[in-house]
Amino acid sequence: MLPEYTIRESARAKRVRFRVTVSDGLVVVTPEGFDRRLIPELLEEKRDWLAHALRQVEEYRAARPSADLRPTMIELLAISQTWQLDWEETHELRVSVAELGPLRLQLSGSIRDRAAWCPALRRWLIERGREHLIPWVEDLAQTLGIHVQRVSIRCQKTRWGSYSGKTGTISLNAQLLFLPERLVRYVLLHELCHAVHPNHSPSFWNLVRVHEPETDRLREELRSAWKHVPWWIAETT
Repeated sequence: MLPEYTIRESARAKRVRFRVTVSDGLVVVTPEGFDRRLIPELLEEKRDWLAHALRQVEEYRAARPSADLRPTMIELLAISQTWQLDWEETHELRVSVAELGPLRLQLSGSIRDRAAWCPALRRWLIERGREHLIPWVEDLAQTLGIHVQRVSIRCQKTRWGSYSGKTGTISLNAQLLFLPERLVRYVLLHELCHAVHPNHSPSFWNLVRVHEPETDRLREELRSAWKHVPWWIAETT
């Protein structure tokens, strides 16, 4: 029996892709006009991989804390930082985030409302991404001799990063900060190599492997990197 899934058409998709996320489960991304009757056969071909990915998602959901439980710390593995969180309830509907000192945050406002404090932490994370990820990719680009026009930081559901050949822009997911440094460097390198080869051709992968001999191992490790991402981010992206 095939797993349940949703279908999303994408004008940018060149082929069928499978995405498994904590918030959406299994999503089948198809090019526009793709014959949906062919999807079950494609799912059957990926049965083992999908079963493994969906099992990991279920394990994550089962281990997720109660919706009323607020985090007391945020661990950013990529930059070796662990932030302590203090919570202060006030009459303000909006939740604000302030840095009390080195690696210490205070969230003030309607802190009992998860719909208020989750986005506040998400905005804070995006700012940390701009502070750390942008210089990181710029330094790596200079080292590799690869030019990009700009770097943007967002908080996407399914992509760690992407490259736009039209604008010369690398877009990075702020959630990369939760991942080990080796995986983040691989993602940055991957997107930089797209500035040279805007595809996944053999030439592209050859270039990636020149700069990162452990590419195949890191690609595989990245498949389960979601386990480093805290539940409150999955609830808001």
